[in-house]
Amino acid sequence: MLLFVVCALLPLIIFATLSVSKVSDQVRQDTKEGLRNGAKSSGMAIAARLNQVASDVSLASDLVQSWRTEGARAGGDALKGQVSLHCTAMWLVDGDGDRVEVLCGDGEFVPIEMDSAERAHLAAGKPVLQCGGDPVELRMSLDIDPKDGTDTRVVALINSDWLWDPQELRGTRCEFAACDRRGRVLYHTFENLTASQVIGAGVFDKSSTGKTRSSGGLDWSIAGEPHLGRFWQAFLSPHYAMDIWVIQSRSRAEALAVDTEFVRFFWLTAIGTLLFVILGSLVQIRRTLDPIISLREATQRIGRGDLDVRVSIESPDEFGELGTAFNEMAERLQENIAKREKTEIELVASRDAALLAVQAKAEFVTNVSHEFRTPMSEILGATEILTQVDPGKDEDASVREEFSCIALHGAQRLAKLLDDVLELGSVENDTNAPIDIAATIREAVSDLDPALKDRVRCDLAESLPTIMGDSRRVVEVWNRLLDNAGKFSEPDTAVEVRADVIDGQVVVDVVDQGLGIAAKDLETMFEPFLQVGHDQMVNKANGTGLGLTLARNAVESCGGSITVRSKLGAGSTFRVTLPVVAVASDLG
Repeated sequence: MLLFVVCALLPLIIFATLSVSKVSDQVRQDTKEGLRNGAKSSGMAIAARLNQVASDVSLASDLVQSWRTEGARAGGDALKGQVSLHCTAMWLVDGDGDRVEVLCGDGEFVPIEMDSAERAHLAAGKPVLQCGGDPVELRMSLDIDPKDGTDTRVVALINSDWLWDPQELRGTRCEFAACDRRGRVLYHTFENLTASQVIGAGVFDKSSTGKTRSSGGLDWSIAGEPHLGRFWQAFLSPHYAMDIWVIQSRSRAEALAVDTEFVRFFWLTAIGTLLFVILGSLVQIRRTLDPIISLREATQRIGRGDLDVRVSIESPDEFGELGTAFNEMAERLQENIAKREKTEIELVASRDAALLAVQAKAEFVTNVSHEFRTPMSEILGATEILTQVDPGKDEDASVREEFSCIALHGAQRLAKLLDDVLELGSVENDTNAPIDIAATIREAVSDLDPALKDRVRCDLAESLPTIMGDSRRVVEVWNRLLDNAGKFSEPDTAVEVRADVIDGQVVVDVVDQGLGIAAKDLETMFEPFLQVGHDQMVNKANGTGLGLTLARNAVESCGGSITVRSKLGAGSTFRVTLPVVAVASDLG
């Protein structure tokens, strides 16, 4: 790993160091060249604008000479329109300002003293550029006739807003300044710039030839921030007896931002590369060891019986193939053991189902045998006594009648029991026809014993919808529920039947005020031959114990359900619900 780091990192550091040095030099050179070109372009733009002013002044001079020759003034308005963009004001001045005439504009003329060189330039018929005032203003003067010796000249006050256009004079992301040979700042875009700063920066330092440098670089600070700058001398003296130095300056941090960003990126790259190499080496080592450790731990867990363990080795090499083979082995082991456990569970379930079936069969046979034994005992006992009665004796007539009734009651009970058992085991399809719920309830009530019928109170909603089912079995449901309610309630209490439509379902409640049912018996009370609250052998209530079972089967055949709410000593409520899917349209 160390050899890899040295071989990979050392050439990178050497190459990057050379690149940084080269890029830094190039960025500085490009920055200086850009500032120099910007300063040169600004100086040329200023010279071009001054040429326009010189043309305006020459035009005004020609116009004044025409006035003097012709003795009449003409073209004044044309002069104003021509020079109004470039000049703020223009005067005709005699001597040192002894007489001043306003040609255009409304500015006040303030004399500026000329030196000998400027006077000689003016006497040669050339325009003279001067600066003065506070803030500094530029003026251009031109003698209208240098040969007559009258020293009458046209003076134009240059429009500063037009001359110093920052959009044109400033370089890209640069600050601009212009000054004369004395260091006076004619215009600038800095927040604050003084002549001492310009002079201190070396703009007017002498070169090796003893002359003021015409261009050069600046390394100075503006408002406490280091700047890089270039100055360029606009040679205007031959034309206007005055030179202007143009400065283009840019914040050092901004100018060298590319270089700084490159150096920072280089070090980040170098450090990142080193970390990447180290991390890559560690990852490679861990990648080699992790599959071995994972297989060892997985083997130990399988040895402890954990067959759900799998290894996650995603690799195209031999480790990946080994992990796949291990997972397939573990999966086959798990499938084999799962199949064995499933077989064992199925065998146990089959055994339990067989035992439950045998137990249910035994219980059913016992219950049926017991149910059949009671009416059979009545019939046999009554028949045996009848065989001992002499049919010829009148005194035994009452005895024959009594035991004949007992035998008949037992036979009827036996027949009813047979019908119930047959109905319990019936698999025949019920009739599926429209049923009037209110009519079935009234029919069931009419079939009751008179004593129970008088106790029934019906509260049936109007226009109950018809349902689809077997009318006979629905009537039997109401008969069984009403008979059950009467059997387990006091004779002087009412039994209520309420029918309504709730949430799109037909709901019928049969309510009694009887003994009630214990909570523990509510889940088993619909089982066949089971009468809750009574001993099945010695304390069984009147009935076979099949009524609620048959009622539930009949309700479910109509797609409905039957539930019960009860509390000991507070009566019971049996609710029959026929869902919306079982409700048919009223067929009239």
